Amino acid sequence: MPSIDLYDSLIYFTLMKKDDYINNLLAAAATTIATQIEDQIGDLGLPSTNAATALVTIRNHPDDSIDALRRVLSLTHSGAVRLIDSLEQDGLVERRRSDTDGRAVVLRLTANGQDSAEVIIGARERATRAIVKRLSKQQIAGLKPVLETILAVTTKDEESARRNCRLCDESACRPLGCPVEISAQEHRAKGP
Repeated sequence: MPSIDLYDSLIYFTLMKKDDYINNLLAAAATTIATQIEDQIGDLGLPSTNAATALVTIRNHPDDSIDALRRVLSLTHSGAVRLIDSLEQDGLVERRRSDTDGRAVVLRLTANGQDSAEVIIGARERATRAIVKRLSKQQIAGLKPVLETILAVTTKDEESARRNCRLCDESACRPLGCPVEISAQEHRAKGP
């Protein structure tokens, strides 16, 4: 039976500890950023984070169905319907007949809903800008490819792409080549 060298054991446990450390840092950073975004959005007076997310999602993908929105928000159908009912009563969302399928109902923002979605995106940007402005140019340059890779590897299809970008200002990254959109297209091209 081979003996385990003490030095090799120390290296192994040190590397494992570093992996645990990186994993923990990533989780803590993600949680912290999400909380700061939720706090900014919470200050807007919307009934829930799901309401804010729904408005931005509908802004980015007008004329989608309630079912498409339900999947992005991970809600039941009845939960999504209740959310849309509430947003419709508040004058933020409207249901319409689809132009392409008269039997289908699609979602669109009203003018007030569009304004609210822009305010939500602004709140999200304030939260992230407060963090990014504390980083050096070198840190930002190093962070950019890491974030692009994380987003690309966590995007497996259209549904995960929409979920990853549910609060995005899609006009900010599309001109630069959105890593989420690129990954979704690559997966679609490969097929099932």
